[in-house]
Amino acid sequence: MPKPAFLLSALLILACAPCVLPCAAMAADDTRPTLERVVLIARHGIRSPTRSITDLDARTHRIWPAWPVPPGEISAHGRDDLTLMAAALGQHYRHEGLLPRQGCTPLMINVWADSAAHRTMESGAIMGHAMAPDCPVSGASLPAGTHDPLFNSLPDPVSPSLQAAIMTDLRMAIAHDRTTRPADVDRASGVLQAVINPDGCEAGGPCFTTPDGATWQKDAPRLTGGLQDAAEMAEDMLLEYAQGLPVSAIVWGHDTPRRIIDAVMPAHNHASRLLRRMPVFAFARGHGLARMITSLVSAHAATLPDGSPVAAATRMIVFAGHDTTLDMLAAIFGLDWSFPDLPDPTGPDTTLGFETWRMPDGTRRVRAVIFHQGLEALRKGQAITAQPDILPMTACHAGQDGRCSLDDFSRIFNARLDAARIR
Repeated sequence: MPKPAFLLSALLILACAPCVLPCAAMAADDTRPTLERVVLIARHGIRSPTRSITDLDARTHRIWPAWPVPPGEISAHGRDDLTLMAAALGQHYRHEGLLPRQGCTPLMINVWADSAAHRTMESGAIMGHAMAPDCPVSGASLPAGTHDPLFNSLPDPVSPSLQAAIMTDLRMAIAHDRTTRPADVDRASGVLQAVINPDGCEAGGPCFTTPDGATWQKDAPRLTGGLQDAAEMAEDMLLEYAQGLPVSAIVWGHDTPRRIIDAVMPAHNHASRLLRRMPVFAFARGHGLARMITSLVSAHAATLPDGSPVAAATRMIVFAGHDTTLDMLAAIFGLDWSFPDLPDPTGPDTTLGFETWRMPDGTRRVRAVIFHQGLEALRKGQAITAQPDILPMTACHAGQDGRCSLDDFSRIFNARLDAARIR
């Protein structure tokens, strides 16, 4: 048949042509992993020291710089930095296809914050809004000041057997540390002594080399002695720097503050490892949240402590907690990390993530990631691009891409939690 048939064929081809590229793209997407869900656990924003400045002055025989907020509260600078972090996280997961690029969808984000402190409740609200500023996402929690068993699963009161187990392990760890302590931790204590009070050990002032010990206070284990004091002072200095306080007000004019902070933070990090990441304590304190994570990554529905549901189809679940929250989860899931530009691995706004991916063959795999802001970015309030570091999960035999099978993840970590059940 002559020309009309040819023209008809050509028109049909042209009519179908717009489908060629999208169909090819869709086929290509089918060969790539798809992110289905993420559970994020974040430390709150920059806060003031939890002790009053008057108390710090008396303990150290030094005058510490004043803060614009009461002890333990998130600052305006901290709110701004956390907003930047949460916005970057939202943009990252929009780029990954987890969240819609525009508009709002049902079951998009669920935010739950620890009610034990105002700073975590405020951080949850900030994160929910900043991740999806045009959507009705807000942070929820138990009433302010209420104990939330999700963030602290220690029974109240703690049984004598559990208390004895924790204190025995802590004292053994302290005894072992006397001969195995890393050199940079001893150097950190020495730098703090020189900066705060060089004659403190002889003149009755603060002494960061006094023997370490352990005590039980307010239904929890505590470190005592020089290392604990050094850890607290080091973190307060880092928070001053992150807050953007004047350089002349930080470390009392000694050297450059950033160099001092980098040198003293190993004391803080080591104390955290001795206590917060001690397995018997971490599992006892963190088993509730860890159980929730293993359930959520499997796309199971869950119930929050106030009885409200988390639907199985929820794409992102955010928990606003503390540095202690990150430490206990690191111990439970066998994770470890550090940053070249932030000397505190659990610094303000640091966010741990557990991602569930559907692979091209239909199987599901889990990947652990960590996000952070560098110390200079925190100090200067700089916008960032969220760049996750992939964390090895050696316990569940993760592959080269850092992902382990969802079945292995659930089986192995639920078995760990069962084996460490609270006594």
